[in-house]
Order: sequence, then C-alpha cells, then structure tokens
Amino acid sequence: MNSHKKCPTCGQVLIKKNSLKLFGAGIIFSGAASIIAFTYLRYWPLWLLLSFIGLYLIVWSTLGKGLWCRQCKTFPLK
Repeated sequence: MNSHKKCPTCGQVLIKKNSLKLFGAGIIFSGAASIIAFTYLRYWPLWLLLSFIGLYLIVWSTLGKGLWCRQCKTFPLK
C-alpha cells in the first residue's frame, strides 16, 4: 500500500510539512505586517512583503494541506 501522494503536475512524491507550524508562521508574518502598517508607514514595501509571505503561508497550510513538490516548487490545491 503506497500512502505517498503524487504531484498532479509532474508525478513526483509530495513532501508533507507541518500545517500547524506553517499556519502559525503565517499569522506571525501577518501580525508583524500589521504592526509595521500601523506604526511605520514609510516602510510600506516591508509591510507589503510581509503581508504576501504571511498570506502565502496561511494558504499553503490550509488549502495546500502542507504538501510541497520539490520538482515543480509548488503546492497542489486539489
């Protein structure tokens, strides 16, 4: 019985990351972005970068279920 999930794009074995840690890191990045947004408006590029990183990690942990393909460098949403 093969319990490894395959990438729908390239067929490689997907790597499983800890979804709770990914979600927590996403919340931390988003929190840091909100602190920067409300205190230092001149650092808006940093706020934008941290917001995108936090959102990416949250989406990866919830919709992507923490799965990662080393070949494609993506996470499957299906």
